[in-house]
Amino acid sequence: MTEYVFIVPADYGCLAILDPEKYVGFVTEDWAIEGLKKHFINQNKNGSLISWGCSYGNWIIKLTIGPSKDAGYRSFVSGFKTNSKILLTTYESLTMAAQFEDVTLPEAHEIEKVIEVQPGSYKVTVTQLFHTDQAESDEVFNQKTPHYLVSLEPVKEQVAPVMAVPWFEGY
Repeated sequence: MTEYVFIVPADYGCLAILDPEKYVGFVTEDWAIEGLKKHFINQNKNGSLISWGCSYGNWIIKLTIGPSKDAGYRSFVSGFKTNSKILLTTYESLTMAAQFEDVTLPEAHEIEKVIEVQPGSYKVTVTQLFHTDQAESDEVFNQKTPHYLVSLEPVKEQVAPVMAVPWFEGY
């Protein structure tokens, strides 16, 4: 199994994986949060984005190619299709692309968060590895082990997309 570990500073909002060759980022210059959430869900239906809510933090994310048996506090599964690239990104970048037509992902500061994978369909499991009630605690903020596990398992059959932005709260 191939593993990648990223440290991703993020404000409140969400984290996401997307195919930078397929993802359509622009929504409108004056988007509203409900419209943005619908956009994320539609991009998920197309198989080009999977996003999930998070609070402020320096999130350590382990991304694996292949199934994972790691357990956590909560998880969800969604389908994903890629031409060969996956970007791990944040709400800040997603909203910049949503508001400004000339912003494409990855942004310059995100190039190191693009990985190459085999083109095709994947079953993606996102697992939160910390207790939700402790999300904003010093213990979670300063931990050295992954906060989230994102496992991409190649599949031949299509996996249903998530019809929401899991764990996206407060907006």
